[in-house]
Amino acid sequence: MKKEESITPNFATISPHKERMCPCGCETMFIPRRRDQVYLNSNHANHAYNNGKRKQKSKRQVEAEKQLRLNDKLLAKFYSYFKKTEAVVLSLNLKAEDFDHSFFIGHSFIGEELYYKSFNYLFREYEKDGIKLTKILTPKTKVYAKRRRTD
Repeated sequence: MKKEESITPNFATISPHKERMCPCGCETMFIPRRRDQVYLNSNHANHAYNNGKRKQKSKRQVEAEKQLRLNDKLLAKFYSYFKKTEAVVLSLNLKAEDFDHSFFIGHSFIGEELYYKSFNYLFREYEKDGIKLTKILTPKTKVYAKRRRTD
């Protein structure tokens, strides 16, 4: 039996579309099969969607989020040393481990005291007898609402 050679026409000569570069960042040149084809294939389109400019964060934003996570970790560490509802630590101990009081995600008043929020804790820096202290609390996360019965 004679082996038949598969004759595949050169797509470049048949296609009415011009050669394009895939915009996902791979810099692959390809000839589109359709007029509206932008990427080489769906893998390249997915890569561009998941890793493109739309998903990129600025360097300052990444650094701020990193500091917020570090602050929350340090608050958890120092809070775990105390078996009470609040912890009071020296601010120098927190700062020695790169805690930065200027990074927080919000604030709230408890009584007349202003507390700053991290992801899982509330903290406030104050001074007593010339020593800077930081008070750490856990916010009340569970809120129960009572239902009124209408009998």
